[in-house]
Amino acid sequence: MIAEFGHFALILILVLGTCQATLFCPALFRADYRALGPVPAPVGGSLPDRPVSNGQFTGTQGFDIWPLPFAICVLAIIAETALIHSFIVSDFTLPVVASYSHSSTPLIYRIGAAFIPDSGAMLFWVTASTFATLVFALQSLLRGITDQDRVALGILGIIIALLAAATIIDADPFLRSNTAPLDGAGLDPELQDIAGIVRGPFLYAGLAGLSVIFAVTFAALPGARLDRAWSEQLRPWAMVSWTFLGAAIAIGAYRAYTEQAWGNWWYWDTSENALLMPWLLTTAFVHCRAVLEKTETLKPWTALLALSAFGAGWFGTFLVRSDLLGPLPTALLSSGDSIALLVGFCALFAGAYFMFWRCATDMVDNKDFSLISRESGMFLNSVMLSVAAATVLIGTIYPLFLRWFDGDIITVGPPFFVQALIPVGLPLLFLMGFAPTLRWRNDETWQIGRRMKLAAMMSLIVILFVWMRFIDASPIPLLGIGLAAWVFTAALGDLWERLWRQPDHGEGKYRNFQLLGPRYLSMTFAHIGIAILIAGGSASAIWEQQISMSARTGQSIQIGPYNLQYEGVALLPGENYATRKATFIVYRHAQPVAELFPEVRYYPIRGIETKEADIWHGRDGDLHVSVGERAEDGGRVVTVRFLPMMPWVWGGMLLMLIGGVISICTRIVLRCKKNGVPAS
Repeated sequence: MIAEFGHFALILILVLGTCQATLFCPALFRADYRALGPVPAPVGGSLPDRPVSNGQFTGTQGFDIWPLPFAICVLAIIAETALIHSFIVSDFTLPVVASYSHSSTPLIYRIGAAFIPDSGAMLFWVTASTFATLVFALQSLLRGITDQDRVALGILGIIIALLAAATIIDADPFLRSNTAPLDGAGLDPELQDIAGIVRGPFLYAGLAGLSVIFAVTFAALPGARLDRAWSEQLRPWAMVSWTFLGAAIAIGAYRAYTEQAWGNWWYWDTSENALLMPWLLTTAFVHCRAVLEKTETLKPWTALLALSAFGAGWFGTFLVRSDLLGPLPTALLSSGDSIALLVGFCALFAGAYFMFWRCATDMVDNKDFSLISRESGMFLNSVMLSVAAATVLIGTIYPLFLRWFDGDIITVGPPFFVQALIPVGLPLLFLMGFAPTLRWRNDETWQIGRRMKLAAMMSLIVILFVWMRFIDASPIPLLGIGLAAWVFTAALGDLWERLWRQPDHGEGKYRNFQLLGPRYLSMTFAHIGIAILIAGGSASAIWEQQISMSARTGQSIQIGPYNLQYEGVALLPGENYATRKATFIVYRHAQPVAELFPEVRYYPIRGIETKEADIWHGRDGDLHVSVGERAEDGGRVVTVRFLPMMPWVWGGMLLMLIGGVISICTRIVLRCKKNGVPAS
């Protein structure tokens, strides 16, 4: 019965989403709405008591917008709760539960299985979108309701209705079977880890934030109402979406590195590329939105990025959930082919891009800036990020077009993406170094040289040092390390300049730190994080060592600065598996520093055997150890990899996320205090 409540709630979401679109979208076609100019922000955060002439409504007249989003959000929570409950109680009359759960599956993985299959992931996307819609409605109430906000809510209603329809048509999670199996098939062993569970919710939370950006941009296109108020309204949504998508990328990378003894952190497969494309476009949008807020330029380009970021996320989800680019992991295959999701994508974004084409000429402004300015640097930055996203898209769908035309089935792997992205990535890193130090509107070349001389010297010194130490190394990783030093030194140099070279205003240097503002600190953390990530990845590519051998109990393995002593294998029971757990004692300078326990697990429910690597994150790098079957000589097959500076990759990702969290949390605190801090 609980599942039926969830099914009924999902149907009501479709109906109420359609009602929300019907109620609010007609304002998009009103002549007076299209003719409206920019809406001034409320002064001091206070709300007037009556409608004003620019279409802004406040007071009791604005409170008719929240009941419908609130009801839809409650229904989505009911539907999500019903599905989770079905997994917890092992209701095998639902095919989705029977296919992805088992009575012996640990509780945490039974709950997580509700988000993993196609139907569960789509339902969570619907839930996240309804929550984002409700938050946007409340945000609009606080700042003063406008016709533009109503249209945005109508477009969000269309998005929710399309997603709910795609969930019901393509993969309804609440369908029941006439005969229930005695037990389920169990969760795929590859997904029985916390990272595999939380990655999906982070991804769809990011896409929900992008849906708000898409809707507000769509609503602002008539009348070219992309102004500072529009940019200010989207600032928190841009940072939330960027942070959630970045967290999903970091989780996916670390899971690929640790799970199944793969030993690598990026494979350029469909699921990874589908997440990377919207993150790249969102990064480009974050930069251009800042330019528009500061100088009200780049309006058409910023609007195009806002629409395309959500479009890339939607289309990438379709590619992952369909079987067009197969083979895909069994855990991600659905019974259908996601046709409804594709039809919804075509209908929604055909309308969005048509509206953009109609209104693009009205967004052109007469404000210009010189070639040497921060606007130019951030614009070029966004263009290169967009080219990188387009390259990833081409590499992802190229096998599909080739199969359509001549029937050949090929796989585009890492070599293509690395070679295709190097001409974009290297200039992007170079520009990232000095773009934040440029002045708005116009700057002088000699001043740029003065600011960047330390970064230039440091990058050259690093390249020469690494080249002399590893003279046979590939030049691309060397350039990566040198450009990482360039970005890192430039970011720290600019921070030093702002903190210690500026007047102290009579209040001490700590006041300079306060005046930097959250956006500058967020940008600095993100740029430093990228530099550390690039340095760590490049160094690991140069200095990686790997040993694969047959080891016997008591045998030592020397790799890098570490010595591993193999202590043998023990057969142990697990929660829903049996494991052969090996033990290694790690020595550094003859002193024990850690114990590693790689495993070979057997899951009897699925009849699948997996390898679980164990990793030691040392100060010199990562020690990645996995074991296999017995060798012909009676020993155990052991694979050991030493990846110097690999912790820098994870540290860099963490710093980037910290930058996003700083921006979000500071925004929340300042909103609560109703106090402003200069942005830069």
